[in-house]
Order: sequence, then C-alpha cells, then structure tokens
Amino acid sequence: MPGSAPSLWRGVALLALVFSALVPAGCGRGEPSGLPEGKGGGGVFRVVLPSEPRTLDPNSPSDEIALLLAPNLYNRLVALDMDSQLLPDLAESWEIGEAGRVYTFRLGDGIRWHDGELFTAEDVRWTLESLKGRRSLAAEAIRRIARIETPDARTVVIRLTEPWAPFLTTLAWNGAFILPRHLANDDPSSPSWRPVGTGPFKLGEWVRGRSLTLEANRAYFKPGPALDRVTYILEPDSDEGPALLTSGAADYVIVRPDLGRLPGLARDPQLRVLTSPGEGRSYLAFNLRRSPFSDRRVREAINRALDRPALVERALHGYGAPGYGFYTPSVPWAYNPRAVVPGFAPGRARELLDRAGLVPDRRGIRFEPQLLTPDLGVQVEIAREVRRQLLEVGIAARVEVLPHPEWGERILQIRDFELTLMGGNHGPDPENLNVRFGSQGSLQFMGYASPELDATLAEGARIPDLTRRALAYGRAQEILARDLPIAPLAEIVRVTVYRKEVTGLPQVEARGLVPLFDFSLVRVDRPPGGAP
Repeated sequence: MPGSAPSLWRGVALLALVFSALVPAGCGRGEPSGLPEGKGGGGVFRVVLPSEPRTLDPNSPSDEIALLLAPNLYNRLVALDMDSQLLPDLAESWEIGEAGRVYTFRLGDGIRWHDGELFTAEDVRWTLESLKGRRSLAAEAIRRIARIETPDARTVVIRLTEPWAPFLTTLAWNGAFILPRHLANDDPSSPSWRPVGTGPFKLGEWVRGRSLTLEANRAYFKPGPALDRVTYILEPDSDEGPALLTSGAADYVIVRPDLGRLPGLARDPQLRVLTSPGEGRSYLAFNLRRSPFSDRRVREAINRALDRPALVERALHGYGAPGYGFYTPSVPWAYNPRAVVPGFAPGRARELLDRAGLVPDRRGIRFEPQLLTPDLGVQVEIAREVRRQLLEVGIAARVEVLPHPEWGERILQIRDFELTLMGGNHGPDPENLNVRFGSQGSLQFMGYASPELDATLAEGARIPDLTRRALAYGRAQEILARDLPIAPLAEIVRVTVYRKEVTGLPQVEARGLVPLFDFSLVRVDRPPGGAP
C-alpha cells in the first residue's frame, strides 16, 4: 500500500543513496581551514532572490524573503547550522540550571551595532520583552519567559515559567533576532525602516523591484565577512535564475530552480549542483473554517485521491520522496512511521465525496475550490499536479498563482483561502508541529484546533528526556493522521546551485561554522576580467 511505513522508509533510504551519488567529490562537509580570515577583499557575491522583501523585519513570520536576508544583517543569542546543531552567536556560552527553568547566557565582548553603538545585555532583554504578545516563529519560547535579568552588560539570565525542552532551538531558529534598544521608537515593520543590526553586512543600496545590496561590516565581531558586498538580484521568474547563473550574471540561486533543469545545470562546467535530503516538506492545507473542508470525509477523500509517487515523478522530476506522514523523517527520533495518510484509493475518495453530498454534475464536477500557491517554480508545478489528480475524482481546483509576499499576507494574515500549498523547513525540533498545527501556532492558519493535540504537544515540550519526548510527538502525529487537517505531499530535497568560483557557502565549505544563509565566510574568486 502506498501509505505504508516500510515503503516510505525504503524510499527515504534510496533517496539518500541517490543524493550522495549526485554530490560532487569534495562538496560535502567542507574543510574549514583558512575560511575565517579577512574582513573584505573577497569580491562581490550576486544572489538571485525569487521576490522582494516587504520590509527587513527579521522577526516577522509572514515575510519569508526577509528571513533569507536576516542572518547577514542581524544575530541571535544562539544560532543553528544547516545540520540543526547549536552555534554560539551573540552569546559565546550558556548554562542551563534549575531543572531547565533558568538559562544564563554570557555575551561576546565589544560587539557593536552597525551605527557604532555598543551592544549590551539590555538589547537582548528589550528585544525579547518587545516580542511578547506578537506573532513570531519564536512565540512559543517567548511566552514561556517569566523574567529576564541583566546583572551586567554581558550577562542575560532568562527564567522560564516551566521547563521547556525546545527553548534553545526555538530561539536559534527564526523569530528572535536581536534588535537595538536605542532605536526602540523605530518600527521594523515599516517599509521605510533602515535596519541596524550586529551582523556581518550592513544595508547598502535598495533599488526597489531590482536589487538589494549589503556592504561588508568590517567591525563584525566574528570571523568574516570575507566579501566586500552581497547583491541580491530580485528575479520573480524562476526560469531566469539558472539563465543568470549560466550567463555569468549571478553566482548563486537561493531558491531551488526548476528541478527538471538540474541535470542540464550539472553538466555545465562553470556550475556546481548539490542535492541532499532536507527537512523541507510540501503539503496541501485546508481552510477548516469553510465548507466542505470542515467535513473530515472531504479531507480524507482528497488525501485518498492523491497519488504521491506520481506527484514526485511529475512535479519534482523524481527529486524527492512521497510525503505520507505528518512530520519530517529527516528528524528520525521524532518521526512516527505508523501515523500516515489513508492509502491511495480514488474509488473510496468518490464514495466519501458522495456521502458528504458533493455529487458530480453533468460534467462530472463535484465542486471547484480555489487552490492558492506562491509563485515559486516547484510549488506551481506541485499545484498543477494536485489539480490534475483531484480532477480524477471530480474536484476541479482552480489554481491561482500569487507573488510570494501577497500569498503570505493572504494566507497568514487575512486567511482568505480554500486550499493552499504550504512548504518550508519542519525542523529543527518537533516543536515545529506546534508552530504549524497547535491551536495558537504562528503558522497554523487553517482554523484547526484540537485540545488533545495541544495537550500532547505541550507534554512533549516539557519533557527533557528524548525517548519520552518521542512518545509524545508520536501520539501527536497519530492525532493529525486521524483528523487530517492537511494532505502531506512530498519530502523536498535541498538543492544548491552556484558558480564554481564561489567558496565558503554555509552548506559546503563553511558547513558547521555559520547558520544557513549566512554569507560571512563566502568568497568569490572571479577570473581576470570577469564581472563585476
């Protein structure tokens, strides 16, 4: 049966073997020797972005593009590398005491904001306190803070209301970048706001609709930046990113290109293409506030109508694995292989739709829901394949492609949709289940509320023991498999495409040294006469 656990694990294992064969020799975990040297002089790094950020607010949950830039402008107390391992950031060390209720951070010495002001513990206290009550990806960690103490300029003591195991990884993920207290009256969500951070780069020129340039922060408190500038090229056409690479007009595409083009790009001697399993997933989300998606029979019918292996082959060109479960299998200790979607059965799907009163008209159409997708190439391809498969059971989904920022506002803020595709990283901790499916989760926009799920997720977060946490999160996935608030679709690969003269990427030579999307150790060794 397609939804069985053994077939999923065979697929994931095979996928890992295939990916390892695709990674060029020497392009796995890079050798860090020599990388930390230099403050500038490493050239200009040109990065293709799929759309323009609305602002440069690093703690907004509704602007994914701002999050891609944030690690180069700002810092967190602690950070995560691409393998979800904790890294020191503004805090050079930390201790956990009182059975997980107290976290004491020792901050780095002599750190300065981009405007020259000295960074202190008060900036941390003010930032975290200002985030209380705000929607953010770190909201679950923030709301558990009982008190913040700053006994001196380099020490932050955070006291929690209760032990909460994902506290550090949540602060280290997104939503808790530290901002300057001396600019407290400025609004980071304003489009006119000019960011001041502690990161390796400062904002340079922002040409709306065309490009955004960051200049090296030569007073950066950590190794790097090696580059002189990072220029983000704003290119919404997913077909243009690879063309800019092959023509030499860009050095790196930050969002995966059309997967069908990867074999051709890999044959280009000027490019490097790396693929590997990741924590990213794609799923179809229902608006449970609206009929007929409030009816579980309809949600089960849609899940049964989806041929996930065919979707991976057609929409992802084989680069991925079918998504049967409700968490990423790339965090194996937390994944429950028994909590899976109902098996592929179009006949059973039609029966369920009939019982729900959605009978076909003379054209064979039962209903025509709107299916929203952001204008990212892989999501558009997935949306088209979902539409094709749903049409087989009489559901004529109307695919509407929106610019990524507009899609984010429509889904996460206005919540005006029927069906939508949702993607993103589901790590580094199964607390992500709470973020996406908890009744108060910052990415839970579907109107799904289960007190049973909330209680189970809360139990998993309170327990420090990994084995017992796994049991709680396993039960949470069983609840999701019962309620079906989403239709899992695919496990998405991590793809890196860049020009061969680039070194020091966070997922290559600088792996384990810096957070993902942090370009402080990148260098571009451009050939003589090469642009720019």
